[in-house]
Amino acid sequence: MNFFHRFGRLTGQVSDHVIGWLLLVSVLLNVTQVFTRYALNDPLFWTEEMVRYTTVWLTFVGAAAGSLYGDHMDMNLFLEVKSRRFQAWHQAFLQLIILVFCAIIIWQGTRFCLLNGMQTAPATGLPMLYVYGATVVGGVMLAIVSVHKLLLALHQEPTAETAP
Repeated sequence: MNFFHRFGRLTGQVSDHVIGWLLLVSVLLNVTQVFTRYALNDPLFWTEEMVRYTTVWLTFVGAAAGSLYGDHMDMNLFLEVKSRRFQAWHQAFLQLIILVFCAIIIWQGTRFCLLNGMQTAPATGLPMLYVYGATVVGGVMLAIVSVHKLLLALHQEPTAETAP
């Protein structure tokens, strides 16, 4: 069990570092595009497309980091319920919903990769498998983090004063 908890945290941390680097690349590509367009009056044709694909990877891979650190937007409808057992089951239920969502994303992302992955991007000639692969990689990373959080929620022991 400890191995999976470490693996879940590591997956979220790797996701966090990857999106940091992807954000840096995206900013540098944007600055390059603006500079070449307005200062040199000769824009690079491929930068806009690469920024778009970098953003796709940021979104899907970043979901795992956002989930690990609890940065996703949520509705705290049951936040005032003080029972630790209820909160644990509520968190477990939410993680199960996320896992269902991950299964759909991985399934459809894999299907999309298989059906359309051999197409090439118009400006860069990049195989679209690399772009569509973001859904599968991000879905798997999010699923790993969600299983980690599900196990944490299920293994919380209620204390004597909060046990029903």
